[in-house]
Amino acid sequence: MTTVSELCDFLDDFAPSNLAESWDNTGLLVGRQSNIVSRAITCLTLTPDVAEEAIKTKCQMIICHHPILFRATKRISDKDAEGRMLLSLIEAEIAVYSPHTAFDSAANGINHQIAAALKLLDVHPIKPDQSVPTTGAGRHGKLPDALPVAEFLSLISNSLNADRLEFCCPLNNPVKHIAIACGAAESFMQDAIRLGCDTFVTGEARFHSALAARTEGINLVLTGHYHSERPAVENLALTIADAFPGVIMRPSQVETNPLNLWTRQP
Repeated sequence: MTTVSELCDFLDDFAPSNLAESWDNTGLLVGRQSNIVSRAITCLTLTPDVAEEAIKTKCQMIICHHPILFRATKRISDKDAEGRMLLSLIEAEIAVYSPHTAFDSAANGINHQIAAALKLLDVHPIKPDQSVPTTGAGRHGKLPDALPVAEFLSLISNSLNADRLEFCCPLNNPVKHIAIACGAAESFMQDAIRLGCDTFVTGEARFHSALAARTEGINLVLTGHYHSERPAVENLALTIADAFPGVIMRPSQVETNPLNLWTRQP
């Protein structure tokens, strides 16, 4: 039998908490460490529909990338959606663990998985961890051969199963040296420029960051926050299942991208 504590230890080894950003809220956020886990799910964000899925499928644990209780919480009640969700999870004895930025920066974390999916060579963290330089925030590396932006967009769309991309650069620009920072990580763009990257890939960025990319002459590609991180969350379920064959482990089946695309008809 597998306990919540054993899964937490595994996750902390896979994505060490010391890699998490100082402002983050990672680790076991809800639940008893001694409880037994026979069924669990992973998700990008713990929303009421994912919580309901976990309860209906009799899960004992949820591993969600984005933390709950992220901001200071003074009360948990049924007066708001998050309170109702947390109460239902506690009443169902479902533990909640979040690796968040530790998972982003881990040796086989989200950014490294994107780099691997793109088959980048000579991959290094954008901001290496001082104690373990092979880990750290972001990744940068080089394609085996340069591609025009148009071909690179197809490559990254297929790699992340992303049905929409935004970009700020001419389609015939070359792509060779790529920096990657999943989620909302526009702040890494200046680091990408400092490292000599010609292309910066992140989930989302503000309008003024796109203007800055155009001014600086770096190719900016936005995959959408969901698509930059959901594939690795699905892979995490497989990794945990391999390590704990007695636990039925799968990614959430109800979680979807909250954003839809509307195209104006001619």
